[in-house]
Amino acid sequence: MPVSGPLRLKPWQRAWVAQQLQTLPPRQRLWRLLVLALADGTPERYQSWVEQGVGGVFVPGAPDAHSARLVGHLQSQARQLGRADLLVAADIEFGEHTGADGLGFPNAMAVAATGRVAWARRMGQAAARAARRCGVNWVLSPVVDLDLNPHNPVVNTRSFGTDPARVAAFSRAFVQGLQGEGLAASAKHWPGDGVDWRDHHLEPSCNSLSREAWLARYAPVWRTAIGAGVRTVLCGHIGLPALDGGLSRPASLSPVLSTEWLRGELGFEGLVLSDATLMAGFSACGPRWQTLPQAVAAGCDMLLFSGQPELDVAYLERALAEGRLTWARVNQALARVLALQCVLGLVRRPRHGASVPQAETKQQVEHQAERAQEQQWARECAAAALTRVRDLDGLLPLQPQRHRRILLVEEGERHTPFGQPLPALRMVELLQAEGFTVTRYRPDTLVDPDLYDVLIYVLAREAGMCRGSLRLDWKRLHGDTARAMERHWHTLPHLLISFGNPYHLADASGCRCWINAYSPVPAMQQACVQALLGRAPWPGRSPVEVGAAMAAWGPLR
Repeated sequence: MPVSGPLRLKPWQRAWVAQQLQTLPPRQRLWRLLVLALADGTPERYQSWVEQGVGGVFVPGAPDAHSARLVGHLQSQARQLGRADLLVAADIEFGEHTGADGLGFPNAMAVAATGRVAWARRMGQAAARAARRCGVNWVLSPVVDLDLNPHNPVVNTRSFGTDPARVAAFSRAFVQGLQGEGLAASAKHWPGDGVDWRDHHLEPSCNSLSREAWLARYAPVWRTAIGAGVRTVLCGHIGLPALDGGLSRPASLSPVLSTEWLRGELGFEGLVLSDATLMAGFSACGPRWQTLPQAVAAGCDMLLFSGQPELDVAYLERALAEGRLTWARVNQALARVLALQCVLGLVRRPRHGASVPQAETKQQVEHQAERAQEQQWARECAAAALTRVRDLDGLLPLQPQRHRRILLVEEGERHTPFGQPLPALRMVELLQAEGFTVTRYRPDTLVDPDLYDVLIYVLAREAGMCRGSLRLDWKRLHGDTARAMERHWHTLPHLLISFGNPYHLADASGCRCWINAYSPVPAMQQACVQALLGRAPWPGRSPVEVGAAMAAWGPLR
């Protein structure tokens, strides 16, 4: 049972945990180790999970009013059964893919570009408030990975950058901001992504740094997050051979990495959640009947996602019967699950009257005030992050008198990693409102200085799962294979704006004017137009080594 650290309990909570460890039926103990996604199921299916004793649920995408109602219904069911409230997790990292409440807060890399840790703290506060309004009590952030490989498509803009000191400071501030609001944060992805170019959603990934390099780069970040009191750590399907006896097995299956190092060497005393067990980085490592109990034995206290939870529980029971997993380890994991529920206030103290619920009208007013403040934070953070990487010909600021006729090139329809359409970028309408005449590029467009005054490329590729690559796609931009080979650096004055991947210079090295805006949220687009017109400065500083993308990348040492 946790006696110190981020899951430190009061005496009555310790007594409750001890009582649960003595009385919970064996099968319910195993169900408590599961976190299941509220996706592609039915309310009846989700209710059956609660009846079985599931420990937590996961809200996919951006939590909203619909998910809040579903979570509220499941929590009511748990209370009717006399149980503690469920742990409710969500990925709230901000940017376009994993925001909440329509706040439009920029992603982690944009926050880091401001150079001010105060923005990371506010980002954590905004994430916690948005989560709480939707019934979420566990936010699977921050990403504490280092963006060391420009070709990695899953870290990139989700990271606070390349510098360990910066990433550590911003991660600490995020954790403090989020957990200060009463929720649990989850630092991810242990033992550190961003070295490999592979996405562990699609293939087992490896942190190939030497022991000395990992200790110099990643260890300080993890020590800082743990020192900040982060309550949970999300264990990645990422190997680290230098610390694991030369083995490339993922940390989620390695007792050396997830017990000896994370708990022993770094002293983490909170809860360890596996990354999604449906990812190829996990499923490629062996049959599920073998790997699932192996993850618990290795040090994962909870398991994220299951296609067939009843079968997965049977796999755990089989491993217990065969000695591949022990009840001592299960109870150790269960104690941390129960302790996290206590710390988050999901367990009601015996013999105490129920708290009086807040009037709905008052709650709505408070939520509106919160949203207004958070939206203002988003606007201010976006303006502080804008980075002018270069303007070799002094093109900026743009002026309707000199640059009235704009030819604008975009990538077309955009989608989330799960295929849902993203809103169209607003750059055309924002520029038109300022007096510019904007023509959208088509594959049959003639790029001619007699027709246009300036050429603007607008890119919007944030990091995310299963992206494959974030590199600039010239064929998609220009429309066909022949036009993909065209470059107009000497035809028209031009600029490139990246609302995402900051490394596009590697694919557009001849571009004379280049802006990094990191995230395509509306606040960033609005701020960018104001800066383009000279009404605001370019205060941001790149949190990554942009020039590194221009070099041939060999193995990191």
